[in-house]
Parts: sequence; structure tokens; C-alpha cells
Amino acid sequence: MGEGHNATGRALQEAAERLWPGVEVHWVDVLDAMGPGTGPAFRRIYTTSVERLPWLYEFFYASVWHHGWFARAAKRVIGAWSGRRLATHLDRIRPDLVVSTYPMGSTGLEWLRRHRGLSVPAAAWISDFAPHPSWVHDGLDLNLVMHEVAVPPARRGVPGAPVAVSAPPVPRAFRPGDRTSARARLGLPAEGLLAAVSCGSLAFGHSGDTVRELLDGDPGIHVVVVAGRNDRLRRALAATFSGEPRVRVLGWVDDMAGLMTAADVVVTNAGGATALEALACGRAVLMHRPIAGHGHTNAELMADAGLARVCARPGDLAATLRAFRAEPARLRALEDAALRHAGAYRLEDGLRTVAATTAAAHGRVLPAPDALFLHADTPAVPQYVGTALVFEPGPPLSREQAARMLATVPGIDGRLRRGGLLRRARWVPAGVDPLSLVDEARADDLPAAVDEFFSTPLPGQGGVGAARLVTGLPGGRRALLVKLHHALGDGMTVLQALLSDTDNAASLSWATRPSARLSRGGFRPEARRVATGLWWLARAGSAPPTPLDGPITGPARHHALVRLPGRQVRQAARALGVTPAELLKTVFAESLHDVLGSQPSARFRLMVPWSVRGTESLRSAGNHTGAVSMDLPVGPMDVRERARRVAEVMRERTEAGVPEAAHTVVRLSGRLPARLHASVAKGMYRGTWFNAIGTVMPGPRREVRWHGSVMSEAYPVLALAPGAGLAWGAMTWGEWILLVYTGTTALAPVVDRLAKRTDAVFADLAT
Repeated sequence: MGEGHNATGRALQEAAERLWPGVEVHWVDVLDAMGPGTGPAFRRIYTTSVERLPWLYEFFYASVWHHGWFARAAKRVIGAWSGRRLATHLDRIRPDLVVSTYPMGSTGLEWLRRHRGLSVPAAAWISDFAPHPSWVHDGLDLNLVMHEVAVPPARRGVPGAPVAVSAPPVPRAFRPGDRTSARARLGLPAEGLLAAVSCGSLAFGHSGDTVRELLDGDPGIHVVVVAGRNDRLRRALAATFSGEPRVRVLGWVDDMAGLMTAADVVVTNAGGATALEALACGRAVLMHRPIAGHGHTNAELMADAGLARVCARPGDLAATLRAFRAEPARLRALEDAALRHAGAYRLEDGLRTVAATTAAAHGRVLPAPDALFLHADTPAVPQYVGTALVFEPGPPLSREQAARMLATVPGIDGRLRRGGLLRRARWVPAGVDPLSLVDEARADDLPAAVDEFFSTPLPGQGGVGAARLVTGLPGGRRALLVKLHHALGDGMTVLQALLSDTDNAASLSWATRPSARLSRGGFRPEARRVATGLWWLARAGSAPPTPLDGPITGPARHHALVRLPGRQVRQAARALGVTPAELLKTVFAESLHDVLGSQPSARFRLMVPWSVRGTESLRSAGNHTGAVSMDLPVGPMDVRERARRVAEVMRERTEAGVPEAAHTVVRLSGRLPARLHASVAKGMYRGTWFNAIGTVMPGPRREVRWHGSVMSEAYPVLALAPGAGLAWGAMTWGEWILLVYTGTTALAPVVDRLAKRTDAVFADLAT
């Protein structure tokens, strides 16, 4: 929308590069981001309104300024539109700081803060002197205005908005300089008054009338008119003043800083970037016939600040020049005021202030894949993902260190709210100190410590996480037990977050700290693939009955920890012609057969979470999983035949698009009314459809250290689902594959026998 907003952006980029050498700066044009054709359409509407329908533009501008309800309504519409489109770019860039130089961008950032949990500092640089309410946002961390006189109207327009004064956001080339040398370099007359006329890149207004008044006001004046990108105006002015030696007509000028340095006065009509650049150069600004809307209000505030002279009526500009000629001190006074203003602030200070701000936290609606686990959660069947991290003897570990690791999980400082009849499930900020979520305990048995910790509900109503530092284990080992509500994220979220706090995080593939995803897009499976997957889901039906079925009456859990040699697992998988993940499911089926004594036709349905993360969501917090429900062959058969059947079923369903279809169903359920969505979510995630949950996760194969101690083991702990009393998770860690069986206390004997049989089956395969 003109070049002024881009000029402000360039100035901020320069300042950021001076302040933080090596900083990466990414640009997003919000109008282009809002969709094809949006930019040209808005620019056409804007130029048409200003040039041909100024009364309409003035009416709209005044309505937003004087009627709060109208401003809020406009922001809601624009914010939802621009915010959703900006979200994809912010997810891709993952910035540490966001600044906006355009009102629609600022409105979109505020919407993302309030509705999607934008958690990095965000600020608006308001490069108009008049802080129109569409510019100012109380949901951003700071609104930077151009002068002290702009602070009160900004706060009146948007009560509660944080407002501060900024240096003029102009490139560093715009600074006081020697007028004589600038004129010589540009080939301009050394003597006489020189006026630069510039009305922005679009050159709105009546530049011809401006030139005539300047010539009338001072016979010795020289005028340089800049028509910007308005080539039609440039040709018209050149034709009109072709015989006037005192007038030079230019189009787009790259060295506007040099021209302003050469000038005595800068004449403009909008009070935007051109006026700020002139002030930064210490030049007098004359506002001639300000354009409708922001031009009028900018001119008034600049005059109130003593930084401009407003020439609104015919003849005012000529009269002002005559006054300057009669009393040169008046011109010098304007220049002195401009110089004082230009030197009062540094642009870097504004950036530094914003970067040091703790971003204001706002609640956000949970995406449907996250809300699923909040709706499925009950006191008897809490939904969490967790891990037991085991450390070899080494430097002491502390609660404070554990709290810092826990703090890497997005949302750990908040609470979860289920919603109601109309209100959807939400995450809300609560200012929870991660240190308050960490306790310490001594234990001489790791499985017993795991049982106790994961049988205890999460702290507080709507609690999202907890950790326990366990000391006293045999051989001087320690453990850190961590559990997080499943609504915060899947196993990959936990793995990435915790690894990001390790000593050698930079060398680990999965050690990028996840961030809350702002966009709801990014998941775009092929329609045919989803349709095929839906057909498979529809014909799957309910799970077969098994001896493990039954209601879960309380949160107490029993766990069995299994450590398998990774190399032998991979060798055995190759020998059987399957993947290691398929082999682990085969061994589970084999162990089930041995423990339960299944009949030849027996089936056992395992629900396998399956990542649907793409490149856009690889480092995003939250749940990005589908599910594959597979009927395991648990009857009597040779292990090779069992492996073949498991692999065949697994590949058949994944290739058919079942994971993508399941994830699509979950996402679409989020479009239902709030209460209905909660009921559907509960109906989807329960033992009616599967008998157990089992998953295999990737993990680092190289050594991991945390505060100098070797993190030798990491056991993944899964939650149960309502009506399904068994779950298991496996993960590669260094030279091991670590597996945890989780069951109700009623199934403790089965859990222990499954763990023993798993060890025995792998021992047989290794021989």
C-alpha cells in the first residue's frame, strides 16, 4: 500500500542488523499473504478512495476513529482473515520477534495472539503521526508512535494498549547532512531556496498547484517535484512546467535522502514516510492541502508537535514562503525542532525494548487433535504422555534444572479448560512456575518409582504436567520422570522439547524446541487416499472381545520396563524380512499368544498411533498423528508367519491412507458444535474400537548428556484409553530399544508376563 510501509521495514531491518549482528530478517507482505488478488484489489480501492472519493475515505476513517464498535468489528474481520494467512508464514519462519509496519498485519498478529497463542514478542510500528485506532492494538506487546503528542490519542483510541515513542523509522541514509555538498552532488543550484515536493510513491494530491504556489511565494526558489511511481503525473507535470527553469520533474528517486539534505523545505500532503524522512534529515516540513483521512490528522498532530506548518487553504503555501523570506528565523525554528526530534530517540532502543518483553499470554482454542485427549480424559483414565529418563552417575542434578527442561514444553505454564455448551476446549495461561511442578523422591527400584509417579493425577485442576527427580537408584543412577497432558502434544513433541535442553542438543536430529503451531493448515493429503482410508475405517467395525477387556476403575497403573539390544532387533527384523517396528508388533502378538493362550482364530486389535507430520509441522507442538487399527494374528503359528501377517496388515493399511483418514476425521470433528464435538471425541477414543495401544518412536542413537550426566535410557510411557487396559511404547535410544508396558493394576500379572515373554522371544530370535 505505497512504499512507506516498506521503507519503515527497511529501517527496522537496518536497526536490527546493527543491534544484533548476524540476525535473520524475513519479510512477509500481508496483502499478498491474504490471497491472490487481495493486494491489487486493496490498493485500487485505496487509491480510488483517496483520489476520487475523498469524502467516502474521510467518512470511513472518521468512523473507525470515533466509533469504537466499528473499529472493533473491522478488526475482528480483518484480523481473522490476515491472521490465518500469516500463521503459515510464521510457522515456517519460527521467528523470535515479529514487528508489523502495516495495520492489517498488526491486526492479524493480535488475532493470532488471542486465538492461536502467538507466544513471541510482537509490536506495531505506527509510521503515521496520527495513531489511528486501526493501527493500535492492545493485544500486542508494544505500539510505537512517532511523537509524545501521539501517545494520548493512541491510548484514547484503544484503552489499555501499551504505547511508547520511537525514533523515526527511516533508513540510516536519512540523517542531517551538508546542504551545499548535497546540492553540488545532485547538480542543483547552490543559491536560493530549494523545495522538494514529494507526496509518496503514489503521488496523491495536486502537485501542480503545489508547484505554482511555491513559485509564487518566492521568485528565487527552485522546485524539485518527485512523482514517484505515478508516471502519468510525471509526464503531465513535465509538460506543464517544460518552460520553467526553476522546476525539475522526476519520477522514482533512489536517493531521496540526498535530495532532502539538499532541500530547505520538504512539501508533502500525507504525513507518512516522506515527512518522517524529512524530519530525520532536519528539514522543515510543509503540509500542503493534506489528503483526506490520515493526511488531515497527521498534519494536525505534526503542527501540534511544532514539526510542520499546515497550508490547507489556497494561498497558504505561498504566504508561508513569503513569511520565511521575511523572517528566516521561522524556517530555522522548524529545522531546529526537526533536529531535536530526530536525535531524541534511537530506533534500536525500540527494538531492544520489544525483544526484552515477555509476550502477553492469551488463551487459545485447542485444535481438534489436541482437544480429543482432553475430552477423553477422566479421573480413572487420565490422558498423558511421559518418559522415564535414566542418568548414569555424574554431577548432581537439581529440581531447578528439571524445571528448565520442563519449561521447554509449549503451554507448560497454563491450564486446560474443557469448555461447555458453546465454548470449546481451551488452553489458558495461568502463570504456572515450572519449578512448582517438580518434586524429588528417593527410590531403590525404578519400576516401582514409575508406578507411583504415573498413578498420581496431574497437579491442580486442569494441570498439564509434572516431573519428579528420583535419586537413590542402584549404582548411583538417577532418573527424571516426566508426564504431560496429551492435549499439549504427542510423543514427538515431548521428545523434541526435552532433547532441546540437553548438552549436545545442537548435534541431535530431534532436539529442536517445538513451538505451538499457529496455522490449522499444512495437512493436505490426497483426496483419493483419504477416501480409501475412510473405506477401511468404516469396515473395521468394533474390536473383538479379549480377556483384557473391562472397565477401568481408577488411575493406579502398573508398568514393566524392557531393554532390548537394538542391533539384534534390527538383525532379527532383516532375517524375517520386516522392519524393526513391524518386528516389535510381531513380538507383542507372539507374547500375547503365549500369555493368553489364544485360539487359532483369535484376534487382538492394536491401535497404532502413526505420525502424519510433514515438513511444515515437523517442529510443531501438538498432536500430529493418525491411527492404524490392526487385528494382530495371536493364534498359534510360526514366528516367521506371524511376522509376515503383521507386516502385510500394517503395510496394507498405511498404504491405503488409513492414518491420514483417521486424522482427517478427528480434524473434521472439530467443526461440530462444541458440546457435540466433545461427545464425538469421547466416542472415538475408547476401547470399543481397539483392545490396546502400541507405538514405536524414533530416538537418538548417539550419546545424550544433560548437565554433564549421560542420559543412558529413556522409556516412553503411554496412557491407557477408556475401556482399553493395556498400552505399550517403544523407542530407540543409543544402542538400545526401550519398551514400557502399561496396564491397570488388575492386569499387573499380565503386564509382567508380557515383559518376560518379550525378552524371551527376542532371546530366541537372536540365537
